[in-house]
Amino acid sequence: MRLAPVEAPLAAPAVSVTALPPAAIAVPAPALSLSAPLAAPSAVPAPAPSAPALAALPAVAAAAAPSEPDVPGAGVESRTRSLDAFWDGFAPAAAPEDETPVFVPDAAGFESFSPESAAEPRAAPAVPWLTHRDRALSAALDRAATLALSTRVGRRAFAAAGKALKERALPVRVLDLKGNYGEYDYVAGTLRLHKALFAPGRETDLAGTLIHELTHVAQHAQGLPSNALELEIEAHLADLAFMEELGLQPPPNTFARQAQKALAKSPEDFARLLEAAVPGSPFLGGGTAIEELVERLEEDLDELSERSGPRAEALARVVARDLELLRSASGRKAYADFSRRVMDLLRRRSAAAKRA
Repeated sequence: MRLAPVEAPLAAPAVSVTALPPAAIAVPAPALSLSAPLAAPSAVPAPAPSAPALAALPAVAAAAAPSEPDVPGAGVESRTRSLDAFWDGFAPAAAPEDETPVFVPDAAGFESFSPESAAEPRAAPAVPWLTHRDRALSAALDRAATLALSTRVGRRAFAAAGKALKERALPVRVLDLKGNYGEYDYVAGTLRLHKALFAPGRETDLAGTLIHELTHVAQHAQGLPSNALELEIEAHLADLAFMEELGLQPPPNTFARQAQKALAKSPEDFARLLEAAVPGSPFLGGGTAIEELVERLEEDLDELSERSGPRAEALARVVARDLELLRSASGRKAYADFSRRVMDLLRRRSAAAKRA
């Protein structure tokens, strides 16, 4: 999820959110567990834009974002995760009346709303597996994907997600996500994007959200604990790397700006900030023992077994899968290796941020 998420007990929600609220977060004392995806705030031009990447920005995206963009989100400190949540940090937003439908390409690769629009030729999308049935929304997705692919971090995220999806279409829903820019529901395999990101001039925000959420798509195909803090650390670092490549700065009073400042202080400050946004996430890199993570999951599974309904059943399957992973030697090794790689990356990025 790319937003101001808060993840509570290991109760593996089934969504990865990518939007962070503009409200500043009061970071608790040095022992918090944050796993929130970096809200992709409206980008503000930095003093020295990166020429190669900036040249690829659509004219509208290269311009400074509105001074007061319609940024979803709310204070992180006020939200807690629960077993009812299917999302990374937050419960999924209620679908409004005007929610645009999920787009699943037909055999020809597209759907259309009317015979007239079906007769009109469409340009091939930049990313065939990422599109929408609505022409205007699909065009906005395409522009954002093109912008993301103009950066190294964007190309890596899209390539990894495409490999994880095996080039199958990723269903996209566009709606009002309240405090989230994006959410990847890894139980349903659906990507939700905030409708505000499709407004003119928001290509950079949408591109950053796509990079964040597609990072989660790739992660969830690697056999890792569904709600590990390291997943959010990697996705947020990708977020910041994207903005850096474009020579952009996150605006003041946003979670992204807080994350940027925390990164320049130390790896520990960055991890604590994320822990504050998503408390309760398993965090091997923070010193939590595998045995403790297994114990938490067993408690979550016991609680879920007392509930009924499709949501509880879906979450129970996710928790059971995570338990199986962490009880196996191969699963433990996979998580330990991933955690080590992400923490090494965090240390390198923090050192570079201090020098900047």
